[in-house]
Amino acid sequence: MSAGAVRVGRGVTVVGVAGLVVLAGGWLLLDAGPLRTAVVWAAVAALAGCVVALTGTVLRAGRVTPARGYELALDAARAPAPATGAALPAVLHGSRWPWARVTAVALAVPTALVLFCTLGAGTPDRGAVAGRIADADYVIKELPVVAVGGVERAGSSSRASSEADYTVRLPAPHGGAAVPATFRAEVHRGVRQVGDTLPVAYVPQRPDLGAVGADTRSAVEAQLAGRTLPYGTAAVAGVLWAVAALAAFCVGTAVTGPPRGGRRVGKDWTALRATAAGVAEHVERPTGDDAGTGTDAGAGAGSGKGSARYACLVLHTDTGDVPLRLAASHRRAAPLLTGAAGWLLWKPAGPRGKVPADFVADDGWQLPGRLPAAEAARIAAARTPAPFTVDTARHTRLLELGSHWARTVPAGVLLGAAVSVVAAGALLLPVDGGWRAWTAVAGAVAPLLCWMITGLFGAPRATTPAAPVEAGPAA
Repeated sequence: MSAGAVRVGRGVTVVGVAGLVVLAGGWLLLDAGPLRTAVVWAAVAALAGCVVALTGTVLRAGRVTPARGYELALDAARAPAPATGAALPAVLHGSRWPWARVTAVALAVPTALVLFCTLGAGTPDRGAVAGRIADADYVIKELPVVAVGGVERAGSSSRASSEADYTVRLPAPHGGAAVPATFRAEVHRGVRQVGDTLPVAYVPQRPDLGAVGADTRSAVEAQLAGRTLPYGTAAVAGVLWAVAALAAFCVGTAVTGPPRGGRRVGKDWTALRATAAGVAEHVERPTGDDAGTGTDAGAGAGSGKGSARYACLVLHTDTGDVPLRLAASHRRAAPLLTGAAGWLLWKPAGPRGKVPADFVADDGWQLPGRLPAAEAARIAAARTPAPFTVDTARHTRLLELGSHWARTVPAGVLLGAAVSVVAAGALLLPVDGGWRAWTAVAGAVAPLLCWMITGLFGAPRATTPAAPVEAGPAA
């Protein structure tokens, strides 16, 4: 079941985020028609499948705490027969899924907000009149308003947006008497009065088909196309969404580092025998600061402008203590990893940023992390490179500490996700009304709200006791 939970987690990471993106993009950008219907409902089905898969995994295997999830990942990565530690593997595994998980979460949150905002604000269907006009040879002209009724204001101000029934007179096709036509339109500032003009779409040869209008020509065109939002509004939402997607990519890269492919260990690599000693705070000073390579993480000089503080896994080596930044919770990982012996190895890189490094334990697992560039430079300056042996027959297993997240999802989040999917499906129905805004709000906040409510019942305890953390000074 351990491998199954990992596969489910990876599948949900890909399919869930893709479903959110397709649903939001299809609803926001596509015109009404069979294509949009097929796309959005397929996306809803994919999201529902993700919720069902996560629920089934938790029910079959049982929910565990995040700390226990780390233990399961470590148990799966250990080799049956520990190596002697004299040789290094010739090839290191790539590490993409930690970056994918963090990026997926960072992208899913703004995408869900964009989705429910557009679902609540958008018109679910262009309507029968607009559909008949769009299928004919229509024109859009400015016509004067001859009657106004059914006014509903969004606020008490006279300049607040409003909805009202507007009546115009459509020219007769053969010079006869004008044909009155009434349509409901939203105006963003105030209410149009008799004598004011509105852009109106109608069919000159068939005035009996009726008319549709709005306060702008683009809004009329969007209504005829069956778009959920006017083109200008959709463009603004699309730009904000694109900015959020770029920010999500940056967040994932900042937290976990860029995704790594498989690498072959060469003679230009640096390898150190190391022992995991616990978790501590590391202070990374700005490049060029002479104090940037100090060993006292709590020194007052480390709190200068531009310095960065973060937790890290401390490794004892013959060059001193070395901080390894993990794409995981260091507090949860340290009790499991403390005391593990192995190799810390990396390929020398530039003087800035963090260098991709891996800790290869003697009992067969490979833990990816990042080493501060200043530490890598310090070690290179203080240590004469020593030859090391690469064993092509030695194989390791990648340790992904967050790979069992599918078994750690709280019941409240699963319930809230199910409510969100149902709310999204309801908002896709071609039915308009004031309930849409409240349903959109409920769909957006349901996972958080349900998680907070069910959190009152507490979380399951870990089934395996964790070793105490040995907090050592960070290099």
